[in-house]
Amino acid sequence: MDLKISDEVRRAQRAFSFVGGQHRDVGVLCLHGFTGSPAEMRPLGEYLAGRGFTVEGPLLPKHGGMPHELKGATWRSWVACAHDALNALADRCQHIFIAGLSMGGLITLHLAASECYRAACNGKPSPLRGIVVMAAPTSVNDSRTRLVRFARYFVPYYYPLKGANFNDPNFRASIYQRLGLNDGEINLDDPRVQKQIVQSVRIPVGAIHELLELNRLVMRELSRVATPALFIQGRKDRVIAPDSAEVIASRVGSKDKRVLWCENSGHALPLEPDAPAMFEAIGAFIVEHSVGRR
Repeated sequence: MDLKISDEVRRAQRAFSFVGGQHRDVGVLCLHGFTGSPAEMRPLGEYLAGRGFTVEGPLLPKHGGMPHELKGATWRSWVACAHDALNALADRCQHIFIAGLSMGGLITLHLAASECYRAACNGKPSPLRGIVVMAAPTSVNDSRTRLVRFARYFVPYYYPLKGANFNDPNFRASIYQRLGLNDGEINLDDPRVQKQIVQSVRIPVGAIHELLELNRLVMRELSRVATPALFIQGRKDRVIAPDSAEVIASRVGSKDKRVLWCENSGHALPLEPDAPAMFEAIGAFIVEHSVGRR
């Protein structure tokens, strides 16, 4: 039997939308990561809304639930959803920014490359004023990704919790949080429960392939990105290549590009210890390239 996410958690993982205040004509599109949900971007969204900006955080297709629900997902569907949200936001706001985490950062770069390329081709100005790219990978820190292109035909799922340490208090807390359960509501010391969790948390290999295809596409498009860009990475990030932010920044065509390192943070940057300072830096970047240029 598969474990299920509580209804309360699913509600928290839905899309969010905040009407702007003083700077309502400045819109920020917040894009979550692979297997994630808008919940991981909500703290940033709430901070920016508090600064008076209009904020949208869409739920990308087949996300917001257990990882196995990603079966059948495609990178094109994720990009199409983000592009539709971008266009809807541009209809309401004069100045647009995109902020993406991990896979959301890749989509951010792809949208920026497309917007800049479109503007260069047809001469119509784009409303895009800047991008914030958080923990976007040049590559994933796992040698097994080289096999995904072939493995997807005969290995349906990847089990990320295989070999997990159920004695680790942080890991236990993450399980309770992900499922929306109270501490002790399930017995994580029971081997049968552990086995059930390991087997329930499974990611379709086909979805991982789609993520890697998006990654490869975006790496080829970086020179097209010309908008001001802020790249952010955590020093303790073990998910992506440790120099990802620096490498991507060096390859984009933007004249205004900066790299911010969060010394005490891992991969899920809006939920990490350096988040408050990071939010301030993002807010200042947005003000500089919108409010500060009126």
